[in-house]
Amino acid sequence: MLSELIILILDSRKLESSHYHNIVEQDSNIQVITADDLEKAGEIIEKYEPDLILAYDNFNENITEICTEIRNQKSLYRSTLVVLSEEQSLEKKLEVIKAGADDFHGMNVNNEELSLRLFAHLRRNIEALSDTVTKLPVASTVYKVIKRNLELKTTKFMTVMNIDVDNYISYKEIYGYIAAEKLIQTFIAIVKTSINENDFLGQISENGFIILTTPEKAEKIAMFLSYSFDGVAPKFYSNEDAERGYLLLTGDDKIGRRMPFVSVSIGIASNRYNSFSNYQEALNLSKSVQRLAKFKSGSCWVNDRPKLSGGDVVKQVQNKILIVEKDAALAYLLSTTLEMQGYKVETVNNIGEIIKNIEKNKINLVVLDIPQENSDKELEICKVIKQKYTNIKVIVSTVNRNKEKILDSGADLYIPKPYELTTLFNWIDRFLKNEI
Repeated sequence: MLSELIILILDSRKLESSHYHNIVEQDSNIQVITADDLEKAGEIIEKYEPDLILAYDNFNENITEICTEIRNQKSLYRSTLVVLSEEQSLEKKLEVIKAGADDFHGMNVNNEELSLRLFAHLRRNIEALSDTVTKLPVASTVYKVIKRNLELKTTKFMTVMNIDVDNYISYKEIYGYIAAEKLIQTFIAIVKTSINENDFLGQISENGFIILTTPEKAEKIAMFLSYSFDGVAPKFYSNEDAERGYLLLTGDDKIGRRMPFVSVSIGIASNRYNSFSNYQEALNLSKSVQRLAKFKSGSCWVNDRPKLSGGDVVKQVQNKILIVEKDAALAYLLSTTLEMQGYKVETVNNIGEIIKNIEKNKINLVVLDIPQENSDKELEICKVIKQKYTNIKVIVSTVNRNKEKILDSGADLYIPKPYELTTLFNWIDRFLKNEI
C-alpha cells in the first residue's frame, strides 16, 4: 500500500526481535524491516525514513553513540526512536534519552505493553504531523511517503496527483477563515470519496494537496474531483456573487479585479512515462503539468505524457502582450519598456484590429485603453475577447470609474487613469507568471 508505515528493528542477534516483528506486523498497514548491521541500518534510514526505530542495546557500539548517529543523519522526517537495554539504571536512561531516544525500556518488558507503546508512538506522530483543519499529513510526511514508495517500488507504477484549490486565498480574504475552512473540508470530503485505503492523500500547503495512486485510477479521480467540486463550489458564495458569477476584489479605492470562483487544477505525473530518481523530480513534473491545467477556466486536469515538459511550455507561451492605446507616445513607452523586460509586444490603436492581431500573434494578455466617449463599444470588444479566448488576460485602463461594469464585460483587472507605470507592469508580470 502507498500509505504503509515502516518500523525498523536494529538487532545484532536477530533472534530477539522476531517476536516483536510478528506482533507489530499484525497491523496490515505496517511493514517491519530488520537490520543486524549498523551500516546497513544507516542506508535503510536514509532511503526509507522509517516512522519508528526499535533499537536493541546488543551491538558492539555504545547505544548512546548509535542514538547520536541516527539523530545526526539528514532526513525529511524525524523517526521515533525507542531503545531496549539490559541496563536499566536511571543514569543510563538519562544518557540515552539525551542522545536522542524518545523512549527507553528494559529487555524484560512485557511484549504486549511494548507493542501498545509502539502503536501509541506511531499514533502520536501521525497526529503531530497532521494539519489542524483537514487532519491530513503535512508536507514533510508527503515528501517522505513519495520518496519511500519510489525506493520500495510498492507498486509497479505510481502516480503523483498535484492538486490546488485555485482562488482560495481571495475567497478567504472576502468570506473569512470559517467559511474558507468549511470549503476546504468539503473539498477533502469529496476527495476521500474518490480514493480508498490503497491510495495516499496529503497536504503540502494551505490549498495544495497530493494524491498518490496508480496510473489506472488517476484520470478517473481527476474527472470526478473536477466535476464534483465545480458543482458544489457556487454554494459557498453569497447570492449577489453567485448572480454576478465572480468576486469583485478591490485592493484600494481605485483598482478593481475580477476573481473567478474557486476551482481545482490537477497535474498528473507517473513513473510509467518518466524515471524519477528522487521525490523532487516527481513533484516538479506534477507541478509543471498542473500549470497547464491552470490556464483553463473552471476545474481542469492535465496528464503527463512522454517527454512532456510543462515548465517549458509555460515559459514559451506566456510572454505575448497586445497594447491597445490611441496615445502613440504612451503606446511606444509601454511597448519599449515591456520588451526590455523580455516580453513580445504588439501595439494597435484601433479596436477593429484587436481580434485579427490576437489570432495572428497568439496573444496572452491584452492591455486595453478605453476612451470615455467610446466605452460601451470597447467593453463589447472585451466581452468578445473573453468569450472567444478564455485563457487571455485582459487589463482595462480608463477614466470610467464604474468598476463593476468594466469587470462584468470580462476584464480581469481595471486600472483607472492616470496610473503609475510600475503598477501596470507589476500586474502584467503577476498575470503572465500565473501568480494570480
